[in-house]
This record gives sequence, structure tokens and C-alpha cells, in this order.
Amino acid sequence: MKKKQSPDLNYGIVFILPAILFLSITSLIPLAYSLGVSFTNLNLLRPGQPIQFVGLQNYSTGIRDGEFLTAAWNTILIVSVSLGLQLLIGLMLSLILSQERKGFRLWQTILLIPNIIAPVVVGVLWRLMFNPDYGIFKLGLAQIGIDKPWLQHPIWAKVAVIIVETWTWTPFVMLTLIAGLKSLSDTPFEAARIDGASGLQIFRYITMPLLKPVIAVTLLLRLMDAFKMFDSIYVLTYGGPGLATEVLSLRIYKKGLKYFDITEASAQSWIFLICIFVISYIIAKKFVQVEKRIE
Repeated sequence: MKKKQSPDLNYGIVFILPAILFLSITSLIPLAYSLGVSFTNLNLLRPGQPIQFVGLQNYSTGIRDGEFLTAAWNTILIVSVSLGLQLLIGLMLSLILSQERKGFRLWQTILLIPNIIAPVVVGVLWRLMFNPDYGIFKLGLAQIGIDKPWLQHPIWAKVAVIIVETWTWTPFVMLTLIAGLKSLSDTPFEAARIDGASGLQIFRYITMPLLKPVIAVTLLLRLMDAFKMFDSIYVLTYGGPGLATEVLSLRIYKKGLKYFDITEASAQSWIFLICIFVISYIIAKKFVQVEKRIE
């Protein structure tokens, strides 16, 4: 006998269809179009030119592009350092602010402000602070003998971008780790205190092992988002000086929408997407292994 479909299931399908349609129009169709374009010789500057299939030519050219490789290195460096700082500072703040003490909830709210400001506004604010004539870094740090050409020197421009990324996203890491800490059972901590374990021992042998799945999820979420950084760098340095702070998303934007090389830009964006997918898959796999060990 044929099983009847639940009316609730039918209603669910009806309600979810608009979301699927919206995602298809805004995500899947553009993705499919860019994939198709990446295998052709489409030229936006010559609309009358016949479109031909060129195979992996755009991918081969794109991956050998010196500026693309420089942008890839910049992205890896900035993401690695800023993400490491975010996890370190976020963990320290979460350990302090997860305690139920007077005023700590207010501090949590205040520290979340950088994360709720629009990235373009963040870029503008920090560009003003790094200004070599009247910026707060120039006026403040110069008084103690630290006077650096923040946005004019390749190394210091990278440092500036890392500072901005760390300042912006540490609150997100802090918030997720606070939630993770508050979800942990009190039983192992109380048992450890009764046995005379020190605070450092509790942190090393109980808190960190139990918190590893939360850290892995936080790292995965931040990593996927960090690789897409664009807005704040666009406003802060526009990839300069030279190519010192040009990241992959900005490089692909310039390639496709400034130089109108849409085919190579599409190929590079797919190379970028595949790299993010592989890295995310590796971290997700490690996360599953960590969960299994804990269970």
C-alpha cells in the first residue's frame, strides 16, 4: 500500500520553494554562468567576436599569473596571522568574560561593536586613523618614538590590514567561544578542583579538550569568511602599496571588472573556490575526528 504524504511536508515544500528559487537565481545561475564563461574566449571589449571553447586555457593562464600568485600568498599570510590572533585574543577574552560577574555582560556588548560595523565603514575609520598627517597612530605613537609609514610601506601595510582584520573579527570568535564555555558541564571542573588541580591544569587538561569542537567550528566559519575579505581592504589600501596587500578577491575583482578580462577572472575565481572547499573539507574532517575521540 502506498504511503500518503504528510500535509505538513507539502506545506513545508511550498514554503521552502521561494527560498530555493531565490538562491538559484542569486547563486547557482551566476556560478554556472561563470563556470561556462571560464572555458570560452568571451571578450567584453569585443562583443561581436565569436565565442569559442578554449578548454583549460584560462585556468592554465590564470594559475601562472604572477599577480594572482602574489595575491594568493598575501591572502594566506594575512588570513593565517589574523586568524591566529583572533583565536588567541578571542579565547583569552572568552575565558575572562564567560564568568558570571557584575559588568561582564556590558563588556561583552561593547566588545561586539567592531563586528557589527559595516566593513566599508571599518575601512574608512582605520584609514583615517592610519593617516600619515593627522591620524591617531601618527599623533599618538609618535610621542613614544613609534612612527611608522603604515599604509605607505609594503610590510607595515600588511601589518595594518592584519590589525584591522583582528580588531573586526575577534568579537565573533569571543562570542562563539563564550557560548561553548557556558555549554560545558560543571562536573569535571568540580572534580578537578576537589582533587587539587591548579587553574592551569584545569585549562590544559579539561577546558581545552572539551572546547576543541567549538574551536574547530569557529575556525571553519572564520576561515571560509576570511578568505573572502574584500570591503575593508578595498577602502583601506586598495591592494597597495603596489601589490603588498592585494588579496585574491580583490585581484579577481580587478581582473574581471577593471581590466574586463572576464574569462580569466572566472577561471581564477573557480580555482579560488576549489581551494577554499579543499581547506574547509580538511578542517571539517579534523573536526569529525576530534568529536569521535571526545565521544
